[in-house]
Amino acid sequence: MANEFKVKKGLIVDGSGGTILDVQGSAGQLFSVTDSLTGDLFAVSDISGIPILNVNSSGAVDIDGTLSLGDSDKIQLGASQDLQIFHNGSNSYIETSSTSTGDFFVTARGTNHDLYLEAADNIYIRPQGNENGIIVVGNGAVQLYHDNSQKFVTTSTGV
Repeated sequence: MANEFKVKKGLIVDGSGGTILDVQGSAGQLFSVTDSLTGDLFAVSDISGIPILNVNSSGAVDIDGTLSLGDSDKIQLGASQDLQIFHNGSNSYIETSSTSTGDFFVTARGTNHDLYLEAADNIYIRPQGNENGIIVVGNGAVQLYHDNSQKFVTTSTGV
């Protein structure tokens, strides 16, 4: 085909002092790699030139759009992947590893910031393993536990 460049194996682009590789589309830049010590290192834009992925020299990654992961694929945070967010196909998890130290906080900071925990069915707050702490039953009771022993439960008529 005309205007076609094919590389079957081993393309090395060597350069210094700015843009190393720049792929242009009809409306602007589609893909760019630089060797800059500051600013953008790697950028991808859509066909209209709107940035959709950017990696800068500080290591920050900006995504304009949706990050889609498959079942059991994880977002891992921390030097030892101490915090993981994932869906296993049946249930969704925000999980700290068994080797992580410290407490786990879910916070809404500032004034007038409510925090909502919503679930399709029940909400379980468990201090360790399968030991119950608080169970909020969808359309039903709230159950409070001490050392995995139920101590308090609400009903439709009270406590």
